[in-house]
Amino acid sequence: MTEDVLVTISGKHLIGGESESEDVELLVPGTYRCTDEGIHEIVYEEPAEEESFGTKNTLRIDGSSMRIEKRGGCTAELCFLNSAARTRCNYRTPYGTFLIGISTSDFRVTVTENCITAELIYAMDVGDAFLKDCEMKVEVRAREGMPDEI
Repeated sequence: MTEDVLVTISGKHLIGGESESEDVELLVPGTYRCTDEGIHEIVYEEPAEEESFGTKNTLRIDGSSMRIEKRGGCTAELCFLNSAARTRCNYRTPYGTFLIGISTSDFRVTVTENCITAELIYAMDVGDAFLKDCEMKVEVRAREGMPDEI
């Protein structure tokens, strides 16, 4: 895969069971490299929302986990494991710091010559209180032949 990529992140946060959901989608340019250890590393900027600062994200994907390191307006190191293990991290925002727990129930990675796809199903809690069930799909594609503007 080339260094210049397009990163698509789509997800669904299920609120109050499956009766209500919040859908999210992000499409941004990024850079890609594969480390000597076979870890796919993708760096992209999350656009700034009103009155907040943008966040630089580094995704690290291998066959057993996906880690998201956030630096900027929000700071955190989120870890999604291909196991029933629960991970925890401090999620710092302009509004305060929250202890986030993540329990991944399904994690799949598909790697082809021009695309990496990670699909996750996980539950999220804040301060040990259940918050919501979530689904996320991350797709990283070579940017060759695609328009410069998104």
